[in-house]
Formats: sequence, C-alpha cells, structure tokens
Amino acid sequence: MAVIGAVGAEAELGHEVLLGSGGPDSASIDAWLLAVLEDEELRQQVRQLKKVELATVWQLTRSFLLLRHSRVPAHPDPLDVHRRLIAGLAGESLLVSSSMFLDTLSEAEGFFELSFKTIKSRLGRALDTAASERAMRGARATLTAAEVFGDFEAARAYMHTSNYALGGHTPAELIKTSEGERIVLNELQTQAEGGPL
Repeated sequence: MAVIGAVGAEAELGHEVLLGSGGPDSASIDAWLLAVLEDEELRQQVRQLKKVELATVWQLTRSFLLLRHSRVPAHPDPLDVHRRLIAGLAGESLLVSSSMFLDTLSEAEGFFELSFKTIKSRLGRALDTAASERAMRGARATLTAAEVFGDFEAARAYMHTSNYALGGHTPAELIKTSEGERIVLNELQTQAEGGPL
C-alpha cells in the first residue's frame, strides 16, 4: 500500500491517508475499522456522553480513526473480520458507524431499523451478527470513500449524493444490504482507478 500526502483536515493534524495503487485495500480498511470499533477508550467515551448526538460521536470517532490509522496491522487476517462479526461487535459500534456517514439519530434508527431506546440499550453489550454486519458495512463504505477521495468530509457527502453509476441511489441507501455494499465498493474501486463518477 502506497502512502499519499496528507489532505484537507488530515493535513492539519499531521496524518496521511493511505491509498493503494489499485485503490483501497479492503483487508487493511477492515483492520483499521475493527481497531476503531473495538477501541475500549472510544467505547467508554461514547457510553459516557450525557447527550448522544451523532455530531459529537463523529468528532470522537474521527480522532480515533486518525489515531488508529498508524497502528493497522501490516497483514491483517481476512477471517478475523468474519470471526468478530459472528461474535458481535460492541454495541457502541452502532453509534460510531452511524456517526461516520449519518447526521441524525433518526437516520441511524432508519438505517439499523432500531429505535433509539434499543440502540441505547445495546451500549456496553455485544451486538447480534446482523447489526454487527450493518455497522461494519456503513463504516467500511464510508472509510473506503475517504480513501478514494482523500477526505472524511468528502466521503460523508458522497454517501448522501445520488449517483448515476448506482442507479440514481445514494450509497447510504444501498449499503443496507451486502449486495448493495458490493455495488458501492465496486463503484468506488472504479473511481480509484480513474473511472467515471
């Protein structure tokens, strides 16, 4: 994986964005995401929020994404993601993942098909496999977009922009299913390789 120069807000913090010559490396992105989603300090900070707002969770998450970026294993085990999803990600992953590409708790409720009361009850507990997969899909697509565009805010905007290559849908609409996620990730790979938007 090659390193490209720091871009946008990442440059202000002295961090660099990774981008492989053929586009984002999915195994490295998954390892990076798992390091953030399972970070005990981040989980604790999310649990301790007096008022849960995705903007606040996003600020915490963004800091941890940048911090964990330099600590991603060089050769992550692809089956590790599968094992972790089966075991269930931490409940805080619902909010952390949502904060990466959604703006409101109402949007998070719709994406996960859970009420806020249910989401809040999952904090400090393991998620079931289905919720873990959906959290991972949202975070993976957003982080892949950040790698392609070189900026988290551009990735967040991309997730809510209707896209001709996606049949006029937004990526956020499609990633509710694994098939939709595959379509979004393929489209991002095409963009990384210089294809049309």
